[in-house]
Amino acid sequence: MPSDVMQIQANNADVMGRFMEGLSRVPRPPEKIDPADVRVLRDLAYGTDLRMDLYLPQSAPTPTPVIVWLAGGGWRNQRRGYGPRLTRLFAERGYAMADIDYRSSEVSPWPAQLHDVLAALGHLHDIADTHALDPASIGLWGSSAGAHLALLAAFAADTDGSPAAPGVRAVVAGYPPTDLLHLNDDALPGGVLGVDPADPAWGLLGGRPSDRAVTAVEASPARRVHPRVPPVLLLHGDADLLVGPAQSRRLHDALLTAGAESHLLLVHGADHGFLNTDGWELHPMTATALSSRAPDVERSVLLTPALIERFFDRHLRTDPWHA
Repeated sequence: MPSDVMQIQANNADVMGRFMEGLSRVPRPPEKIDPADVRVLRDLAYGTDLRMDLYLPQSAPTPTPVIVWLAGGGWRNQRRGYGPRLTRLFAERGYAMADIDYRSSEVSPWPAQLHDVLAALGHLHDIADTHALDPASIGLWGSSAGAHLALLAAFAADTDGSPAAPGVRAVVAGYPPTDLLHLNDDALPGGVLGVDPADPAWGLLGGRPSDRAVTAVEASPARRVHPRVPPVLLLHGDADLLVGPAQSRRLHDALLTAGAESHLLLVHGADHGFLNTDGWELHPMTATALSSRAPDVERSVLLTPALIERFFDRHLRTDPWHA
């Protein structure tokens, strides 16, 4: 094996090790002493032997808007419960929260994962009346590989041009891979490079992305943009060594070109995975914000749960308090 490939592999392993160690050390905010007014339904079955957990606010007006959480994990190691505390974010705030499964790429390659997300959304439509959900007000929220799938599900269209996932009205995507053919091009200095089958994108596509170019384009949100996509909020650390922030910039630029609504927050000093800890709740981070509303203006904002909630409120709520 060439020495440069061995050096890249060693750096990849070092970056991943530091990433996982950092996640384990982040403190968690205290839970409420009183039990939340949220009912949790576990292991609701859908699709091909998949399950979802549903967090239902008990005192919210009905029908209740829904936010679907999609965990990351390199399309291989995702699991329910890996991410924000969905009771707090945002079931206690009046949203039904769904934490869904999708198949690992080690079991089924692309496009099984997208099919699973669309099946979950279809199941939420099927059970909407039973649980007083609003199937016309669905938001998608994901991190890393989960954010990638959230974007693709929101952008997917049937042959007649209608949305493949009706009712999806907003997407929040944390540090998503958006163009699988340019992951290495967009890596920061010292970042992870895909050089062998251990690379998550290789596992998803069944081979090197450049050798699976047609499939890689189909699986790249930045290549699937069209003018009718729902509003998107992108969150990406400017120090992300796993997925370079230029990946979110690519998608943001494609959305601007298509005339779609897009907001990009480049979070100062943040590496990959910050949504999977509670540190960003305890210590809000400063970000540079770019928006389709003022494409030539950069401004400084704080990334907080309230910012994400306001984005969902703007697009999912129908009551006048959230107009």
